[in-house]
This record gives sequence, C-alpha cells and structure tokens, in this order.
Amino acid sequence: MPSKKTNKQIVEDYLVSIKEKGLSKGTMTTYKNIADNLPFSVMMAQKTLIKKLKELYSNPNTLQLYLNMIILVRRFKDEPTDQLVKLRNGLKDEIKKSRIEKLDKLDDELPTLDYLRDKLEKLEKVRYIVNYLFINHGLRNKDLNMIYVDKLPEESDDNLIAFANKSKTKAAIHINKYKTAKAHGRKIINIMDKRFIKELKAMDLKDGDPVVQRKNGERMTKVSTLNDRLKTLSIDKLGQNKIFKIVIRNLLNNNNFEKLDQYSKDRGTGYETLLKSYNLKASGSSDIESVEDEE
Repeated sequence: MPSKKTNKQIVEDYLVSIKEKGLSKGTMTTYKNIADNLPFSVMMAQKTLIKKLKELYSNPNTLQLYLNMIILVRRFKDEPTDQLVKLRNGLKDEIKKSRIEKLDKLDDELPTLDYLRDKLEKLEKVRYIVNYLFINHGLRNKDLNMIYVDKLPEESDDNLIAFANKSKTKAAIHINKYKTAKAHGRKIINIMDKRFIKELKAMDLKDGDPVVQRKNGERMTKVSTLNDRLKTLSIDKLGQNKIFKIVIRNLLNNNNFEKLDQYSKDRGTGYETLLKSYNLKASGSSDIESVEDEE
C-alpha cells in the first residue's frame, strides 16, 4: 500500500535516515523544495508518476533533478524505481545535447580575455580588487567574502587579506572558508602586482573591515546578497562563473597548462574537474550558471 504520508514528511524521514552522510544544506533544501512543489505523491504507481512529471516539466535538467530525489526516497521506502531509472538514464543524451548547444552559444557570446584585461585597467578600488582576483586567480564568490587585517594570525577559520611586509609592497590572502576546503586545506595567495597593491591601499581599509561591504560598511552574511553584489561589481556583470570560463578557454587555446595548474590550486578545484566543468568546448561541461559555484 502506498504511504499516506505527505511528500514533505517522506523526504524529511529520508534525510534523517542519511544524516550521517552529511549532505550539504543546499542539497537538503533542494530536496525539501521539490517535495513542497510536487502536486502529487512520489509514492504513486511509476507509470502514472512519469506521466505527471512529463506533463509538468519539459526541461530535461529539471526532470532529471526531480527524478534523482524521487528515486532515492522511493528506494528508502522500498518502492519500485526501475521505470523511473530508465527514464532518467534516457535523459542523459538529451541533456548532453542541450548543454553543448548552450555552451556553443555562450562561447560565441562571451568576450575575450584581452577584453576583460582592458576593462580591468579602467577600474578602481574594490571593483579592481574583485575583478583582478576573478581574472588572475579564478577565485569564487565565497572566497572574496574576506576581512582585511593589519596582521595575519597563525590560525583562523576566516578568509583574510593583509599586507605581508612593512613596506606594503606585498599582499597575502589566506582563504580558509571555501567549497573544497576539507580536501585542499588553506589557500594562500601572495600578490606583488603594483597596481593591485595601489588599489588595495586606496581602499583605506581598517583592521576588521570586510573587503566587499554592505552600504553601512558591514559584512555580507547572506550568500545571495554577496553573489548579487559581486555580480554587480564584476566586469559587464558577467559574474565569476563566466569570467572563469573565459580564462580557461584562453589558457586551453594557448596550451598554457602551467597556468591551468596555478588556477586549479588557487580555486581549490581538482585539475580534472576544472577541465571538465569550465572548458567551453567540453561536451560534459557544466551548465552556464552553476549553483554550486555561486555558493
């Protein structure tokens, strides 16, 4: 007999059962949202469920997302999933084709790295700092949620920037909070670029000041607010994801694998993942706007 529990209750039971696996907050929220949005039970007969899903969701990416969650919770409830799995597997080619078409279009629309560099030279203060770090080090939005300090502590769980010598000719960035911190540990970036140093000094930051601030000078605590602010600060409002794709495209076109290795380390992204996810010519490349990259 199908469960009489609501989708929300079923998903909550499932999440409790796999608590030890440590799903990210984003994944848990996604599953809960799917459960809330579905106007029918995930426990109904597979044939009927598939029919209703197709009627509601024509986008193969959305359909696959819903199917992933539904299959997991149905297995948790010992309900059959064979037909759902078959449908999900059949979507892979369709999704791949859709991604390639989007990436080809994006490749044609995105500006060149030289264009970004020309634009960068016309920027000042925080806009220069943000775009310099996007272009030259491939940092994510979350990396840039950093605090200026007069002196870098030996230990910290925050993202920090400071001048690394008394003459203030060298800046040091310590990034402790970022997506793959557990795998890669603290990221340390040292910068001696004279223009970067000049613009950092021009910001006149005091000990404890956030580099990217709210209008009242306080730090941004909401991810969505930080993302919106950084996209506004970015060149042509491209955002860090597209800027990084432009950088990787340029490096690959010039076979600059030494630089690719540097970006892999600075971004905290494995070399293989970097090539697969950010290469505009790769058939398995991620969608234009990746949610995980904006976290």
